[in-house]
Amino acid sequence: MQRPDALTGWDDEHNAELYDRFTREHTFYTDASRDLAARADLTDKQLVIDLCGGTGATATVLLESLPPHGHVISIDSAPAMQAVGRRHRDTPRITWITAKAEDLAKHISAPADAVICNSAIWKTNTTAVFAAVRRVLRPGGRFVFNIGGRFAGLTDREPHATASLNDLIIAIAVADYGYVPPQQRRRPSSTAAILRTQLKAAGFATVTTDVVTRTGTLEEKRAWLSIPLFARPPGQLTHTQRLEILRKAYEQVDKTRKVTTRWLVVTAQA
Repeated sequence: MQRPDALTGWDDEHNAELYDRFTREHTFYTDASRDLAARADLTDKQLVIDLCGGTGATATVLLESLPPHGHVISIDSAPAMQAVGRRHRDTPRITWITAKAEDLAKHISAPADAVICNSAIWKTNTTAVFAAVRRVLRPGGRFVFNIGGRFAGLTDREPHATASLNDLIIAIAVADYGYVPPQQRRRPSSTAAILRTQLKAAGFATVTTDVVTRTGTLEEKRAWLSIPLFARPPGQLTHTQRLEILRKAYEQVDKTRKVTTRWLVVTAQA
């Protein structure tokens, strides 16, 4: 099984099921969703849009923050993700719309109180998405999203004394499978300065940014890297080979080491 493309490979039901199981068995998405919901101030709101909502992990958390009459519209471009979401999160308080984030304004007629996007905005055309979000938000509505550190240009924290799980995966792939790591690194495309400029151009009145650090376990990291879409390293290895590399790396890694990631969190107000 070849690794699907990380931008277009979401419409695969096996991958969607494994991804959804991860969101239910581990706290990463729940914790991040609650952080975004708190920043959006949903206590008295009625309609929230979960942008790039996947299988509905964030939508479920948003319902916890909304009053009983509150409703979430979950928008995602992958039918397989939404099919899995409907099976596991069947509630009339979530409406599922299959559409690209850039086409948001074509599918929403009522003004939204808030738009949330958890761990996905950098996979979109942000200029087009920001304009679409601004069109569907009511005056004063909030747009809250987060971005992984490497896409936001955040520097790494201090080096650790032992090799990380990712380091070991690369080392084993090189030694056992002849893997050649890519040399080029993409320039971060979603820094705070770039996003602030784009959001202001889209018509948002205020924009605030924060950097948060999330700490997880190596078991959570292993579960994440077992999902076909996120298995490493990238390239022409099969998923079976990647899982074997992951098994070997996990056997060697320091199990007491915590996994920390840095995230840029953006709150914009219409």
